[in-house]
Amino acid sequence: MESTQRAPSAPTVALDSGTPAGVAPQSLPIDYQMLLLSLAEDYLTAAHSEGSYRRMRERDVDMRRYYKLVATGLGCLETLLNRFKLPPQIEANVRLRYASVLLDETENMMEAEQILSDGIKLCDRYRFFDLKYNMDHLLGQVLFKGSPRASIKFLDGVIKDVEAYQHTAWVYAFRFLKVSLSLKLSSHQDILSTFTQLRSISALADQLGDKAILAIASTLEALVHLRESSSAESIEQAQRALALARSLQLDPAIGQMSQIEVLINIVDLSCSLQHFDPSQAASKMQAMQASLESHNDTWQGDGLFLIPVKSRGASRAPNGNGIVRISPKGSLSVVFGWTTWADIYALGYLFSGMAIAHRSTSDGLRSEHLLKEGMRCLDKNMLKTESTLEPVSNVDSRYSWRQTLKCFFQLHLVFALCTRTAWTAGQELFQKLEDTAASIPTKPDLLDLLIQYLDGVINQGTGHLDNALSIFQRPCFSLPTKPVTSSAPAHIDLTILSTFNSILIVRSPSHPSHYILPSLLSSLDPHLPRINTTKPLLSAYNLILATSPHPTPTIVKTKQYLQLSLQAAKAASNNQLMCITLNFMSYKFFKGVVGEQAEK
Repeated sequence: MESTQRAPSAPTVALDSGTPAGVAPQSLPIDYQMLLLSLAEDYLTAAHSEGSYRRMRERDVDMRRYYKLVATGLGCLETLLNRFKLPPQIEANVRLRYASVLLDETENMMEAEQILSDGIKLCDRYRFFDLKYNMDHLLGQVLFKGSPRASIKFLDGVIKDVEAYQHTAWVYAFRFLKVSLSLKLSSHQDILSTFTQLRSISALADQLGDKAILAIASTLEALVHLRESSSAESIEQAQRALALARSLQLDPAIGQMSQIEVLINIVDLSCSLQHFDPSQAASKMQAMQASLESHNDTWQGDGLFLIPVKSRGASRAPNGNGIVRISPKGSLSVVFGWTTWADIYALGYLFSGMAIAHRSTSDGLRSEHLLKEGMRCLDKNMLKTESTLEPVSNVDSRYSWRQTLKCFFQLHLVFALCTRTAWTAGQELFQKLEDTAASIPTKPDLLDLLIQYLDGVINQGTGHLDNALSIFQRPCFSLPTKPVTSSAPAHIDLTILSTFNSILIVRSPSHPSHYILPSLLSSLDPHLPRINTTKPLLSAYNLILATSPHPTPTIVKTKQYLQLSLQAAKAASNNQLMCITLNFMSYKFFKGVVGEQAEK
């Protein structure tokens, strides 16, 4: 979740017609300013009410109609600015509206930047603080499209100015915007900047008593820790930040904000999943489900929610559709944008299925049932016609996000089917997974890597070992010669797993590629710290060492490997690895033996 990166709904502009009482409208001269404003809003509203992006994309004529309506609306606004002398406040609102449409609907960022720059000068002249800050907020996003570094530098200057004027709500808004933009850059420097901004927000919110802002900043800090690393230190830091957020939940300002509670529970569950703690994950899954069930009627349809702040500063009355606005309860609030409750509910099914995936075969395939139900919810969401009036770019982003989420549902379900050797069903669903992934214009690198790995697993499980080995030996699965702390943990885990799979394929002396076995085993050595801290990987690694041929095999060494494998599998509650280890132990040391020790 992030602070809204643009005004949640582009501010509309309206003028009072000023028709005197008792005078017939047709007897008055035409007010062209009001006419153009009304036409612009009518054209833009008509465009945004065309329906879902999926429907428009399927019928190209709708897209042509959509862009024609948008262009006409822009033309009306442009005519207003170029041919009429508008009152200063109306002109500022028109410039803000015009620039927001350019950002959402076009690639003409230079014109948007010029429109906003002129508007900011106008607001400075007449001291329209709120309009100026809305323009600064929008200009930061416009600059980011062309030059991210210039945008970050610009926001640093704006934050200093806003702090000098003590406009606290806008300090929060600009710092949260900088956090969301910095996360898109993902360099180490930008991540450090993200933590700096979040801690600055937390310090100010704690000082002024803005508990809701403090809770959301702490939760986002935990989320960033999890995103950057799954190390024990990062998980501990994430849990420390979550503990602060949870300590604030009894505050009246937070108790009614369902989005914060749901986000805290999702991040908390993610901590347990990354730490491979199945027992904690199960209890946190129940807490997440309870929060989702109890707040299904408090979520706005567009996913926006307001965070109240106590300090009002010197700002004039906020723009009704801006980033900072007056809430229905009369408090000054910062607007945040997340997603719809239906999408979060579907996401809850995904996390629930992941939390109990390790015991799917022993509890009636409950994990599979949750994943299938989540996919049904998601498909239902995608079939709905969008009821909110918003640019097609926003609808397109939501559609792509839902398709990506559907891919992860299908991915985990295929893994679950492969776990119980349902290869035919797994192959059929894998084909659907590839089709869904192909429909996403820009899919995450991790998703593409997971799909390739799953393809190799299916080939290996169905006996197509040459195909499987060629997949696992692709450059994207090659292990770096040195531990790389900057790489995503999931990417490193997948390269380690693909090496495990390759070893299992070539370990037989009769295999044509058996000669690469020593190099595969040695390539794992630099990554032993990662393997040792991840229980499932540690169990599988020791099991491979116990079952792979050695130049000088010893019974003692094999027993040590099997014991370590069994201990790690128990710690991870991985019943399959436990069964495989015990079966091999029975075969290796008690084949044909009947007695008390063999039965144990």
